[in-house]
Amino acid sequence: QLSLFAKKTGCEDIKFMGVPKTIDNDLVITDHTPGFGSAAKYIACAVKELIRDNKVNDMDIVTVVEIMGRDAGWLTGASALSRGDDCPGPDLIYLPEIAFDLEKVMEDIERCQKERRSVVVCISEGAITADGKYVCELSAGARSTDAFGHKQLTGTARALADIVHERLGCKVRAIEFSSLQRCAAHIASKTDNDEAFAVGEAAVNAAFVGHTGEMSIIKRVSDNPYESEIGICDVSLVANKAKGVPREWINEDGNYVTEEFINYVRPLIVGEMEQFYKDGMPEHIPYVGR
Repeated sequence: QLSLFAKKTGCEDIKFMGVPKTIDNDLVITDHTPGFGSAAKYIACAVKELIRDNKVNDMDIVTVVEIMGRDAGWLTGASALSRGDDCPGPDLIYLPEIAFDLEKVMEDIERCQKERRSVVVCISEGAITADGKYVCELSAGARSTDAFGHKQLTGTARALADIVHERLGCKVRAIEFSSLQRCAAHIASKTDNDEAFAVGEAAVNAAFVGHTGEMSIIKRVSDNPYESEIGICDVSLVANKAKGVPREWINEDGNYVTEEFINYVRPLIVGEMEQFYKDGMPEHIPYVGR
């Protein structure tokens, strides 16, 4: 809009370039977005630690973890990266790309309970039923809206945990990562950080040579070893479009992600940033203002 306005008003000398960034990873054209890799890394690590905590405490419990993602389940799917030789990973994963069927979910959880004492369920905040009702609306309580008129989706884990407790009579715990998953700089991915600088640099360089109304993008060259390159595309190809998790990257039962999904995300969480500490606390750039 700004680049078109500049052309209409004779201000073609002002250039407007877009730089992708969203932890939701839901922009089209670009392979992925800066921010996503670091958030995915935090989520995978936090879920892994939750699973270990439940194991150490040796309790019968269903833990429901709510992860950001209104329309796209990229972040929730990333919880599967917690699975490895030292961790079984979450038992069930529910993304907004698949209609939420409460009865089937109850069957899934009950089946898992028969196999293990601790059951961990990861669910997107935007999980929605076939008739258009968000899971967070399945419990009592009014929902406010944001500046865009979208319903506030907080409470999805709590709503499902309450239903699980009522139906199955077991101990439950609801955990909402909320904004923690997008601000945990202490566990940022170096791959993510490096690509964030790269797309920013590409956008600035493109503006200097006359480009406008475009966006820098990431192109994946290979998975193993992971390689990417930076390109430029017309921003009109990206604006007002959304990229969800492909159906073939979700298992047939709709309650977990496939190896293809994991292979796509895993390279993006690789590498650690050097962290500076002062008096035992991470040191940030000084904050100026209120």
